[in-house]
Amino acid sequence: MNFDWATLALQLVNILILLAILKHFLFRPVAAIIARRQTETDAALKAAETARTEAEAATRKAEAEEQATATARARVLAEAQTEAEAARQALIDAARTEAAKIVAAGEAARQADDARASAQALERARDLAGTIAARALAAQPHDLAGYVERLAKALDALPEAERAALLEGDTLRLTTPVLPPEAERDSLIAPLARFGIAPLWAEDATLIAGLDLTSSSGAVRNSLAHDLDLIARALGHERN
Repeated sequence: MNFDWATLALQLVNILILLAILKHFLFRPVAAIIARRQTETDAALKAAETARTEAEAATRKAEAEEQATATARARVLAEAQTEAEAARQALIDAARTEAAKIVAAGEAARQADDARASAQALERARDLAGTIAARALAAQPHDLAGYVERLAKALDALPEAERAALLEGDTLRLTTPVLPPEAERDSLIAPLARFGIAPLWAEDATLIAGLDLTSSSGAVRNSLAHDLDLIARALGHERN
């Protein structure tokens, strides 16, 4: 077998020509396209990175603004709350002050009313005491003998059964503010001799004047203290 170097050389020339053609018409445009696409891709990546950076910056700015807004809002709310609390406390203080004034005025008025009422009550008491004393003293005997005469009249005025029960009761006692001398007692009660009594004598300064006859069955009150009490009760009923 003979090797044809001419054919090989021709084939090599054809390959070289084909490669030259391919390089000129295929590899260079493709390389240019690839380079352009790479440039565009790099530009797009750079633009994307720039946009990301700007977005992050915008996000940080928005977060900062939001934080500033939240801080400002919190400060405004705190100031508003402080002002509202101060206003509320001022209203409470004003109300307390006004209430204290009202209470003080009411207390002053009450004290004034009490003072007037006390003065009026004292004046009425004085008038009443004067009236009672005047009425009581006007009806009083001048001495103990006079009270004995009045006691005898009171006994005469009693129903017979009531008088008998009183005089026959246990511990019949004749009470005076001051005991008279023993030697004068029998003559002093001589007006009572018709009733046949022999009373025991007793002393009670609260009677003021007069003498009371008492026993276990009843009593005949015949003293200034008793008259004052009766007049006071009567005047009390009149005033009511």
